[in-house]
Amino acid sequence: MSSSIFLQIDASIICLVLFFLMLFTVALGNKMRKKFWKVEEGDTKGGVNALLGALFGLWGFMLAFSFSQSGNRFENVRAMIVDEANILRTTIIRADLFPDSVRNTYRGDLKKYLDERIAYYDDASDEVKFEKNRGELSKTAAALWAMTVTQSKNPITHDAATGMATALTNLFDIGIKREALLESGIPTPVTYLLIGLALSICFVAGYTTPLMTRNEWLLIAVFSFLASTVLYITIDLARPMQGLIKPDAGQIAILKLRNLFN
Repeated sequence: MSSSIFLQIDASIICLVLFFLMLFTVALGNKMRKKFWKVEEGDTKGGVNALLGALFGLWGFMLAFSFSQSGNRFENVRAMIVDEANILRTTIIRADLFPDSVRNTYRGDLKKYLDERIAYYDDASDEVKFEKNRGELSKTAAALWAMTVTQSKNPITHDAATGMATALTNLFDIGIKREALLESGIPTPVTYLLIGLALSICFVAGYTTPLMTRNEWLLIAVFSFLASTVLYITIDLARPMQGLIKPDAGQIAILKLRNLFN
């Protein structure tokens, strides 16, 4: 769906790697301290502690901003799917305004379009299936539009075709919005910055800690785990059709449209 490396890698893998990198960076920082920090220099001063606090504050601000944006994107996707379901329902109902032969053809293509739309969301995490489904959707959409153009030239079905053209246009428009929204995600520079700040905090923490005892390692491990988990949720929310958290309420609205063909 996107050339960004962070959209091609599972969020859980990114955050698992980050967790171990944070522990490694703490150990690296502590090792650098033992190598370059002379014992007689004493403990860290206020300036270094202020720097660590500033890094914490900056990282927290960036994470809060990213989490908010991801949450908004998730809600937008869920609302968009519900809107798409309503537009698709209107399009299916409009097929009843045509003579039976045309109506049956319309309903056949619309049922195919609905099945492809459901598969589109189900296969969003599979690049091969997703691209194949996208091509099938385009063909079905083209067939529906071609039939509408043909019916608009028939005086008997002209008015019905005009209404169908409006419904299909709205359906295709929301499809374009869907494509743009699903390909957005967290901007790659922001992701790099979040990871870089997290590792910087760990390095400074390790460098400014004179002795890494079991208690220090326990606190560092808990912080690294929580930081990785929050980042995972942030990334997952930004991938509403690929991650663990999905807009099921919107998808249920799409699935219920199958009842119109019973």
